[in-house]
Amino acid sequence: MASTSNNDAVGMPQLDFSTFPNQIFWLVVFCVILFAIVKLFIIPRMEDIFANRRKIIDGNIAKAEEIRIRISEIEKQIEEEIGKAKAQCDDIMNTSANNVKEQMSIALEDSKTATSQLINEAQGRLEELKDGSEAAIKKISEELANEIISKISRGK
Repeated sequence: MASTSNNDAVGMPQLDFSTFPNQIFWLVVFCVILFAIVKLFIIPRMEDIFANRRKIIDGNIAKAEEIRIRISEIEKQIEEEIGKAKAQCDDIMNTSANNVKEQMSIALEDSKTATSQLINEAQGRLEELKDGSEAAIKKISEELANEIISKISRGK
């Protein structure tokens, strides 16, 4: 039973020209099915994913912008508060410096008054001592004069 037909191909069956139409048909069917799957399932899902990502990114960018605006407002408030605090500090320093100057001038006036009183008292005591010493000198000189006269008159 040997067959003498020419149906047996020698070599690789993929290169047999008699199977090309069948292979081309299945290739076209596979490509159409693959294209349909990609077009109907994969691309819409990827578009949804990209849209969600874009929405999240845009939302984050908007939140970051809001936070940046809030931060700049807070920085302005902080700078204003610092300015107010510096102004209050300057006012307090000026007021305390003026108070210290006033207290020093009052203390200086008090010390001048006390010093002048002490000088007046000392001058008064000096005058009393001077008057007392003049009286004592007169008294001593009178006593000495009397004694000298009495000794001279006794001696003669």
